[in-house]
Amino acid sequence: MTYHHGNLKQALLDRAAEVIADQGIEALSLRALARDVGVSHAAPARHFRDKKALLSALATEGYLRFSAYVTNAAEQAGSDPVARYNAMGRSVIRFALTYPAYYATFNHPDVTQQADEDLLKSHKEYMEIVLMAAAEAQAAGWQPDIDPLVLMAFSSAAAAGAANLVTNRRGSDIFEGRDMEELAAQIINLVVPPSSQLCVEKRSPST
Repeated sequence: MTYHHGNLKQALLDRAAEVIADQGIEALSLRALARDVGVSHAAPARHFRDKKALLSALATEGYLRFSAYVTNAAEQAGSDPVARYNAMGRSVIRFALTYPAYYATFNHPDVTQQADEDLLKSHKEYMEIVLMAAAEAQAAGWQPDIDPLVLMAFSSAAAAGAANLVTNRRGSDIFEGRDMEELAAQIINLVVPPSSQLCVEKRSPST
C-alpha cells in the first residue's frame, strides 16, 4: 500500500491493522509503516508520538467498530431480548475472527494497561450496553434469580474467552476445518439460550 494524498493518519492505521493481522503486534514499527505507505520515516510522528500512541488509536477505532458490530448483531436478531443477547455473544467471536487485528490490539496487555481516555470511554460505553442487554434478557426469563451484573460478567467472559481461543496463533489450528459460525453458536448457546422460549421450557415442570 502506497500513500499519495488524503488522510495519512488513517493510512497508517489501516496498514498497521494489516501488519498485525499477518504478523502480530510485535512486528509493528512506525519506521516500517512509513516505508510501507511511502512516506519519510519521520512523517508518522505528526500523528503518533510512538508505537504505543498508534496502538491506542487503533484500539479505539477497533473498539468503536466492535461495539457497532455487536449492537448491529442484536438488532438483526429481532425483538426477543434473549435471542438478542445470544446474538451479541456470537458476534464477539465472529468479530475476533473477521477483524483479528482490531481484536488483538484492544485486548493486548500493553494497550489495556496504558489506555487513554478515548479507549476507556469506548470500553465503558460498550460494557453499559452489554449490561443493559443482559438485564433485558433476564427480564425475559433468562436466569431470573441471578444479579444482572454477574450474568453480564460471566457471559462476557465466556464470549471473550472463546474468541481468544479460536484466534490464538498457538492453538487455533485445532479448529481447522470447522464451521466457525456454527461453533460460535454452539459455544454461546451453552451460556445463553437462542430464545426466551427455551427459558420458559426449562422452567416448566416436566409432564
